[in-house]
Amino acid sequence: MVGTTDKFSEERANELTRTEVANLLQPVIKLHSIEVKDDRFEFPGVHSSDEVPESELPDETTKTVILFEDIASISPFEARVEVLLQCGELFVFSTTDNVRTHINTYNDSENINFEKPVTARDIAGNIWDGLEKTLASGKK
Repeated sequence: MVGTTDKFSEERANELTRTEVANLLQPVIKLHSIEVKDDRFEFPGVHSSDEVPESELPDETTKTVILFEDIASISPFEARVEVLLQCGELFVFSTTDNVRTHINTYNDSENINFEKPVTARDIAGNIWDGLEKTLASGKK
């Protein structure tokens, strides 16, 4: 069954069109200043500190670029839209405010550039490993 899911994700990622991406991201496009281009979508980067007054932020912000070919899935929910990349990175866009979350679902940084698409089992295992480490460190 996992092989079928992997195959579907690979095929689906290559089939995403600009229209499909725009439709799936529709609830968050305006709220998060997302620009959907021909082969990618872009949104402003996150500033390192939310405590800095807006007037003191730089005029130009770094944009995050996500290529359609790198997308494993886009999952819209009532309160958020999740974009999972084939490398295992997860972007979560709130539909109620401008909060964005970026999660690296790998359990260590050496896997970030891993070429093979990530399965749901890989992600769940890495999240569980991270939770176990967090819980263990709190018991000391």
